[in-house]
Amino acid sequence: MLTILKEKFMSFNGERSLVIAELAVDTKTELPAENGVDGRLISQGTIAWEISTGDLYGFGGDGKWVDQATGEVYDPTDGE
Repeated sequence: MLTILKEKFMSFNGERSLVIAELAVDTKTELPAENGVDGRLISQGTIAWEISTGDLYGFGGDGKWVDQATGEVYDPTDGE
């Protein structure tokens, strides 16, 4: 499950809000793509906490998540 812990509005992109957010997910497979948060686009600098492992991920400008401790890259669009 994805939960928005905090968000900061940046601007509008069409009909969607562009936000920097703090997210929580149960597992990294729940990390969203840029347009994967209902009604919002997430911006570079968004962070997510993976509850099952305690890992912290940062969202890059390339649309991929990077584990902040290991540098491992996770692309939420793989397999779509």
